Amino acid sequence: MRLVIHDYSGHPGQIHLSRELARRGHHVEHQYCASYTTGRGATERRDGDPESFAVLAIELGSEFARYSPLVRLRQELEYARMSSRAILAARPDVAVLSNIPLLSLFMLTFLLRMRRVPYVFWQQDIYSEAIRVIARDRFGWPGRLIGWVAGRVERRVARGAAAIVAISDTFVEQLEAWGVQTSKVHIVPNWAAVDEMPLRPRDNAWAKAHDLVGMPVVMYAGTLGAKHDPSVISDLARMAPTGSRMVVVSEGRGREWLEPKVDELPGLMLLDYQPYEQLPDMLASADVLLVVLESNASRYSVPSKVLNYFCAGRPVLALLPPDNAVAKMVEAAEAGLTVAPGDADAASAALRSLLASPVARAAMGTAARRYAERTFDVERVGDRFESLLNGVCDGRVSLPDKRRGHVNIEIAHLSGANEAEGV
Repeated sequence: MRLVIHDYSGHPGQIHLSRELARRGHHVEHQYCASYTTGRGATERRDGDPESFAVLAIELGSEFARYSPLVRLRQELEYARMSSRAILAARPDVAVLSNIPLLSLFMLTFLLRMRRVPYVFWQQDIYSEAIRVIARDRFGWPGRLIGWVAGRVERRVARGAAAIVAISDTFVEQLEAWGVQTSKVHIVPNWAAVDEMPLRPRDNAWAKAHDLVGMPVVMYAGTLGAKHDPSVISDLARMAPTGSRMVVVSEGRGREWLEPKVDELPGLMLLDYQPYEQLPDMLASADVLLVVLESNASRYSVPSKVLNYFCAGRPVLALLPPDNAVAKMVEAAEAGLTVAPGDADAASAALRSLLASPVARAAMGTAARRYAERTFDVERVGDRFESLLNGVCDGRVSLPDKRRGHVNIEIAHLSGANEAEGV
């Protein structure tokens, strides 16, 4: 097959899959937006990559203005034009679309349908639900109208897809409400490239370079967006034991909100996104790895940064709603502690408990790494995608069971359903 995997963010899992599919002999062009500031995977060609694997970085000409509505509107329209040209130029049998902003995604899929290029919607979030929640909170009644329009737009994208890969079974209810045939829906939770994340010692070169040796370190690494309250991090830094460091590796509005806090919180350290090659050492420099998510975001968001945390073999402090798929995974794997958002005292107590018990931290970190090695299997993910994509090319979208009303669930580690058997 000729494939385009178009992941706007350039995240590690998506390019990991592209390499796996190319290794199997498929012609794969991996495309991403180089103008979007985020943590990325190995987006450069490497020695040993198959000849059938290519990477295309799409440049907007300036940084994506995610918080400037008018500039963002123009950029999203321009990105739809540029990405459609890039996909059509690759002449794929199927295009897989992931993490693309909703307006760009709508316009792109409209253009692909016009040219009869089938696409798979790799649903990482329920984008319209996020827009609805944020718009309602900011604009009141007009925000409800914005949310309604966003829902209609995403519904059109989903219903026009040859197949949908959702990362959580919690998305299925919304897809059914949109009238999507459940036979088109395949649940494939995200994973981390455990083969690219070797276990590293706590006092490594990265830790030494950032003066993090000999002190307790709590680290948050990843996006700090509208669904992540940065005040939770500053409150934890304020309540953390004396002499500890709260390291935040991020960029954007949440990071900017934290910057004035550095002077009043001597333990708070803010860093830009680090190169992917340094990720194993960076995460290993922490004693505890932190993930946060707003309660109203749990329905539409699964914080996949935790997957890399598991590979690092460090305990996780998860400030997540208890019904979130990742909270269930942390508990099932016995890889850390979970606390409901908004309970600052419980979060502080959990953090202090972890920092005070190196034996418990070691046991949780070992459990996390063991879970990753047992569960994050790119070959099985590749089998699933390859089967699905072959089905799309053959005109079959219900794999492996064609019965109407059947949701295809093969990998369910994030829901905790198959934790005992790994994948």
